[in-house]
Amino acid sequence: MTFSNSVLLIIKQNNGIDHNDLFARISSRYKNHSSANSALSRTLKNQISFGLIKNENHHYFITDKGLASISIEMKEKLVLKLNENLKNPLNNIEEIVQHLIVLTQRSSLDSYLLINAKENASFTISDIQNVRKEITKEKAFLKKMDSLIKFQEEKLKILDFNDSIEVNFDEELARKVIKYSSEQKIVFELYDGELIGKIPFLNKKQSEIILEGEQIKQMFDLLLENKLCEATIYIPKLKIRLMRGRAKIFASYSVLRNFLEN
Repeated sequence: MTFSNSVLLIIKQNNGIDHNDLFARISSRYKNHSSANSALSRTLKNQISFGLIKNENHHYFITDKGLASISIEMKEKLVLKLNENLKNPLNNIEEIVQHLIVLTQRSSLDSYLLINAKENASFTISDIQNVRKEITKEKAFLKKMDSLIKFQEEKLKILDFNDSIEVNFDEELARKVIKYSSEQKIVFELYDGELIGKIPFLNKKQSEIILEGEQIKQMFDLLLENKLCEATIYIPKLKIRLMRGRAKIFASYSVLRNFLEN
């Protein structure tokens, strides 16, 4: 947007703004106050002469002509975005829909804007219809792909392929891990030096420890008190990565299902 249009938009949004306030809003664009003052004075003089604004006791008000001018400027930007997005519609479909909604709503209320949009648009209703046809084709293709992917997903389950799930790291998960381990040893890999220093039964130079029995519960109690810390837990056939209060669990499909259901 040009400097002139920026000034006009400021006046539109702050109708009746005084000169000092207007100057304060635009001065940061320039290296010194002298340059800013010259640019602003020149712009205001031109806008007054063209009837875009009026000056009443050093307060500036936008006119109907000024409102139409700034609206056309904003609409031109909207139409230009639509022109560009419609060159590759499926990659920009959400933005196209949003811009079309704004275009039709504003144009239905302002005949000047509608005329401007017609003059600047490089697309037609037929082009929009073609976009819909492309969406329909894409939808059919994606539906077919979904069916094929689902079939392969079931095949991988039968093959007991690797699986994972992300859940909250909480007391319930800790109890589940302790129960699942069933007296087996668990390996804890820690990455936080401060956390390591809080563990009473750990050599402070270690970052990986093997625990069993009551020490496992003590370790989980400490981890739950420090949920933002990162750690990795290794149980036979199961790995759990802790990060910022979340837990991502890795295992084969059957092992993971068994863990979650027990």
